[in-house]
Amino acid sequence: MNASTFVYGSELQGRGYTTSTDLAFGSLTTIIGLVAFMGGILNLYLIKNVKAFRSAFGFFWAARTVGELGNEFVYAAYTGPVTILQPANIPGHIGVFFYHFGFAFTYIQCVMHWAVALNRLVAVWLPIYYRRIFSKRLCVIVVLVICIKALMVISLYFIFPCNHIGYSPRFHENVFVKCSPELDRDFSLIAPTLYKTCFAVACAGTAVINLITFVKIAYIRATSQAVYNQKEFQKDVRLFFLGVVQDVVMTSVVATVIFCNNDKNASDLGILLSYDGIVFIYIVNTLSMVFFNRECRSYLFGKIRRAHVTSTASGTFMKDTSQKN
Repeated sequence: MNASTFVYGSELQGRGYTTSTDLAFGSLTTIIGLVAFMGGILNLYLIKNVKAFRSAFGFFWAARTVGELGNEFVYAAYTGPVTILQPANIPGHIGVFFYHFGFAFTYIQCVMHWAVALNRLVAVWLPIYYRRIFSKRLCVIVVLVICIKALMVISLYFIFPCNHIGYSPRFHENVFVKCSPELDRDFSLIAPTLYKTCFAVACAGTAVINLITFVKIAYIRATSQAVYNQKEFQKDVRLFFLGVVQDVVMTSVVATVIFCNNDKNASDLGILLSYDGIVFIYIVNTLSMVFFNRECRSYLFGKIRRAHVTSTASGTFMKDTSQKN
């Protein structure tokens, strides 16, 4: 590409027509984004109403969920629809903006996994000091620092030019956006580093913290049945395993992103896992919270049963009244 034909953001344009693969991938991305977004709203609803989450853990979990919602919005409102429509006149800056918007929220939810793991470690190892350590002030500061760091991370793309990334409807993945025809590379220097840092800190780091927490749980299980059977300790264990399930899935997907993202020879499965896999883990988060957490399951399905009983009773009352008349 020479200077006369160079157009900034050409990598982010659609092909102008839609293929069956575009339709399938775009529809899947949109549906996954919408389902995950609704799941995130359900998560926030449960965090607000279930007693077990009225703690520092619940506050961190809510912040992590907000991080998910931002990324899910991008999938449902932008990447899915542009993949289906394949418009050939997308302003380059729009594609870059949506990448930065989604990545900032992804960074927040990614690092919040680390904060949640530390929260569980203290709850299991130092239960007496838990409330003192995780005061409301500290929790707010932690979330604010993580949000500020997310903005700082995004600023790196502007401090070091010619490293922007954006979503390509043609290739169904994030691609490097060339800033000038003279640039002799076709990859971002920043993006791979950020993904690997996220993997090391939020995935590997969280795994180490969770392992230390699990050792303590196993030790208490083997040496003190009375402590292990305490209601509060059992709740801490359930919340710990809720986080572990999601950390395992997150680690697998982030590893796929590192190996497959921006790889021109990646298979369709690799592209699917490295792109839609990010939002798929958010759906798993909601499912694990609803179906594998006793408090959430009891609250949600108990509410549904009560609504059904009330509806049935109301219908019976109306029927009896009608018969009397």
